[in-house]
Amino acid sequence: MEWITTTQALEELKISNDSAVWDKFTESFRPVVINFAKKLGLSNEDAEDAAQETMLVFIKAFREGKYNKEKGRLRDWLFGVARRVILNLRRNRPLEQLIADKNTGTSYWDLIEDDRNVKLSWQAEWRQMVLTNCLEQAKKEFDSRIFKAFEMNALEQKAIDEVARNLEMSKNAVYIAKSRVLSRLRQLEQQFE
Repeated sequence: MEWITTTQALEELKISNDSAVWDKFTESFRPVVINFAKKLGLSNEDAEDAAQETMLVFIKAFREGKYNKEKGRLRDWLFGVARRVILNLRRNRPLEQLIADKNTGTSYWDLIEDDRNVKLSWQAEWRQMVLTNCLEQAKKEFDSRIFKAFEMNALEQKAIDEVARNLEMSKNAVYIAKSRVLSRLRQLEQQFE
């Protein structure tokens, strides 16, 4: 996937009717909505439907000029759209079906909404998407050994000694690799948001 910030995505959507632009946008943001919908108790199929409807509601409202960057971030606006769509889909299903749905593992207590937990769930999904995109971009930018040293130490939590031995690097080189990649990830995160 090509590196694209939320600002770039919105600018491209504003000026283009090209399906490739829309595909890039949905490739980044649709999985967030799907995972969020599943956490709110929708089945895989309903989560896919919710994501599709969220994207359609989003693009219609966006093209009508309803999103104002000065009033808030894309993630917060998209959260509002996704939440409304998902809750509407849940309301349209019989309560008995939701409670008895063994595929989603939904119980009666899961149906009681806690706004704080809903927001935290969305933020976790969004954060995961941002991190995944940033990691993919950083991997493209760094030498494979440098990124592997970071990956083994920071992500796989292997000891510095083990990483240095496996990659035939000094311990200091592993520390430097980790520091450089982490620094770049922070920059990429700021760019993305």
